[in-house]
Amino acid sequence: MFKKLLVVTAAMAVSASAFADINISGLYEGTLDSHGAYTQDITTTMVGTSGNSTVTMILDKDFTVDDLYVTTTSGPLTFTLGDKSGDDPDQIVLGVTMQAGGLKLGLNQVSGGATSADVSGVIGGVSLAMTDVTSSTRETTASYTLGGLKTVVVYNKVAAGSNIDTTLSTTIAGLTLSANHDRDSDGTSASEGSVSKDLVGLGVIKLTMGTDNTKEVSLTRGIWTAEWAQTGSTAGVASLKASLKF
Repeated sequence: MFKKLLVVTAAMAVSASAFADINISGLYEGTLDSHGAYTQDITTTMVGTSGNSTVTMILDKDFTVDDLYVTTTSGPLTFTLGDKSGDDPDQIVLGVTMQAGGLKLGLNQVSGGATSADVSGVIGGVSLAMTDVTSSTRETTASYTLGGLKTVVVYNKVAAGSNIDTTLSTTIAGLTLSANHDRDSDGTSASEGSVSKDLVGLGVIKLTMGTDNTKEVSLTRGIWTAEWAQTGSTAGVASLKASLKF
């Protein structure tokens, strides 16, 4: 079955003789800290489009290909073939998705591996997404907004137990508030809370505090973010970061 779908997808992908449209985008990030260390990274995305088909290639700063895949549509079906694993080990996957009412259904076949099914949609005002639904270790994400308060819960079961990550966020009087609690299957947990505000003429100032007495204060204006961070009683570290999308 996989070989048949592979042939169909490849045939549709190469049916166009030339790309009518090529777009290049990316993200550059560079950080200088108070110890004098400077790190930088850039990710470049190239997308070629012809008719209802696209080819996407994502390059890292060394121009090594991280991802390379083709996407095409045929009626209600969207086919994706290639590697979308990012920094993870390369994995060639053939994926097929379709919309069925309010649900989005997906089927993924790993080259030389197993087949998985995904489903997502909105039920009773709750946005749900479940990956690998037939697996005992499937991951379920649920999000719901009520009265300006957004709640996102991510749950997945593993051999050692279950992981639950809960995030609450809202905006009150111009202040953006967020709280997160992450409980791992080994019984450990971590919490983090933040408050931020957009100050006209200055930028967005943000204060974050978390487990192990971690503290961060940042100011973002345009592409620049100045930050001071400290964990416990260790010396704080200041940094200046540039983040530029193109």
